[in-house]
Amino acid sequence: MTDIEVLVREKFVSLKNRASDVLAEKNPKLFSLLNMFLAGKKYSVGIQVTENGQKADDFTIHAEGLKITEVQSGVLAPKIEHPFGIIKPYVIIERDAFEHMLQDEHEFINEPYTLMRKYMADVTIKFMR
Repeated sequence: MTDIEVLVREKFVSLKNRASDVLAEKNPKLFSLLNMFLAGKKYSVGIQVTENGQKADDFTIHAEGLKITEVQSGVLAPKIEHPFGIIKPYVIIERDAFEHMLQDEHEFINEPYTLMRKYMADVTIKFMR
């Protein structure tokens, strides 16, 4: 497993799951609403990690509800079905920025909105056709 795979498969997934648990504790009504909206729905989003502006690896994060069920490496195949069709969102992030974001564990778990504002400039959101 490459360093980038470890970063996504182990660190990101673990941290995202802990953040979901804290969200459920701190904001049970919001968590309940999100969980109700996403319950039983399967979707996937993509992450493209770059190094020095060049693609290093692609990942597809599969989820059901609020839980990540699988991470595919080397594949960028996002898919979210909604009432108006299908969208295929993915983010592009530089490896250094991703590592720094994951090191801010306290903000990632306890203050996700602060974290998003801090790193938003380092993330590009795109949609596949």
